[in-house]
Amino acid sequence: MVVFNAIIGESFSRASVMNSILGPSFTAKLPFAWQSHDAEPRHGDWEVLRYLMVLADFEQGHESIELAQAKQDLLLLWLAKSQTIDLPNTQLISVGMNQITWQGTQSLSEGEVGVINLCLSLQFPLLLSLKAKIASVDSSGNDTKCFVADLCAMSPQLQDHFEQTVFRYHRRAIQQSRQAAT
Repeated sequence: MVVFNAIIGESFSRASVMNSILGPSFTAKLPFAWQSHDAEPRHGDWEVLRYLMVLADFEQGHESIELAQAKQDLLLLWLAKSQTIDLPNTQLISVGMNQITWQGTQSLSEGEVGVINLCLSLQFPLLLSLKAKIASVDSSGNDTKCFVADLCAMSPQLQDHFEQTVFRYHRRAIQQSRQAAT
């Protein structure tokens, strides 16, 4: 299970340096990697859009699922488990509607264009490849730097479903935070 943390008002201590994202966002330890400018996304918008739609359906409560839907979910899960996907190492990242932040030791500079590889679900994995541009690099005096990347333009449908995914994970993080406080 992935634990999400929402950034509400004041950032929580672990991500306060990292998270300069305005608006709904979530912070989680997920498979993540930056690829240089010559990399191309692994999947087209259509495939990523369909994946985000299926992931949203897959993650919803199972109380109201009909038998046909349950069979389809099980087949998709078994197919996902049979895939051998090389995922990058997990890393603490913050994901917003249009930005992703992370800490690392890479030598990246503002304006550099590349591809963010990100897996949102370990149970139903697909390595999303999203074009991005480094918006800022903040070095705190040691080897570790904080990177902020702006996501490049997506098709309107893909942007809508990506924002829905971020907002859903943001709400989930708030719920987990409230449950942990009680």
